[in-house]
Amino acid sequence: MNTEASYETQFGIVRRPTHYNTTWDMAKFEVCCHKWADLSESTYGVSILNDSKYGFAVAGNVMRLSLLRAPKAPDAHADMGRHHTRYAMFPHAGGLTEATVRKAFEFNNPLSIVGYKESTAASPSLLNTFHIHGAPNLILDTVKRGEDDEDVSRGELPVKKGQSVILRVYDAMGGKSKGVITWGGLNVKSVTKVNALEDHIEEVDVGTVEVEGEKKVGAKIEVRAFEVATYKLVL
Repeated sequence: MNTEASYETQFGIVRRPTHYNTTWDMAKFEVCCHKWADLSESTYGVSILNDSKYGFAVAGNVMRLSLLRAPKAPDAHADMGRHHTRYAMFPHAGGLTEATVRKAFEFNNPLSIVGYKESTAASPSLLNTFHIHGAPNLILDTVKRGEDDEDVSRGELPVKKGQSVILRVYDAMGGKSKGVITWGGLNVKSVTKVNALEDHIEEVDVGTVEVEGEKKVGAKIEVRAFEVATYKLVL
């Protein structure tokens, strides 16, 4: 039996004991987390996914998801009424992997069918243009426009010429990884690693790479354990 359970937090994982050996352990009976909690051994495990509840607890081999808190103070009527809750169980072979992270994303963002007008049917969507290859634990979390591009800037900061797309990538499993970002048919002039404010850190080499037997234009990236890395693609 694993003596620790894993709980997702934003861009990372929190691990807490599953036993009450000390008063410190007892104080950790419930853990605040986001989309999933997992209890695994080396050969198998179970993840509980949710889309709106954030209190989990694991004691021994029992996993608990808190559906309702309903405090009586300071509001004696808090949480009263009808509630709708979605959760799912994801059993898996082997220990915790990025498969749980991806299943939780899919559970929270179910597939949507979108119709296009005939005149725009050939226009590629930015959301399925970008891909990360070679490291399944690297998650592409954010796709957005450059905050200070001249055509979208609100004038609060110095305007930057041209157009760009910002990609935010993070390592979900806690290991240093190397991968390749590709961008379909977009005409990308350069790729730069930036900080959260989109200020320049370093240039990233852009070139032809072989991905799944095909040659594509992309950028090689290296991400540290649990790092949140931001890249600016200048069009």
